[in-house]
Amino acid sequence: MLNIRLLREQPDYVTERLRVKNFDAAEIIRRINTLDVARRNSQTELDNILSEQNTLAKEIGALMKSGKRDEAEVAKSRVASLKEESKSLEERMNRSADELNELLVQLPNLPHSSVPAGKSAEDILNV
Repeated sequence: MLNIRLLREQPDYVTERLRVKNFDAAEIIRRINTLDVARRNSQTELDNILSEQNTLAKEIGALMKSGKRDEAEVAKSRVASLKEESKSLEERMNRSADELNELLVQLPNLPHSSVPAGKSAEDILNV
């Protein structure tokens, strides 16, 4: 399976190398890169939400110790909504990752630079 980083950084190179195998990968690579961006954005957003949850959890403890129960309850409701949001984000991220993997396995490995263009070995012999 091709490395996602190669597809992200050198999509034209991969497309050209696979064209040697008579495989048009441009659309698959475009979809892979779109899904990769969506997955990485979801991961960043999820990380931010989890960080906020942790911060609020610490604040809730401090508020409870100082007797500010009303403020603690507000923070608890915010944590509950963040948990729902994080669940939704995680599901979206997992769907993107699954679809990304399905596309990645459709791409063949890159042929060696010495491989000439053609559909099969017979094409090479007829040159």
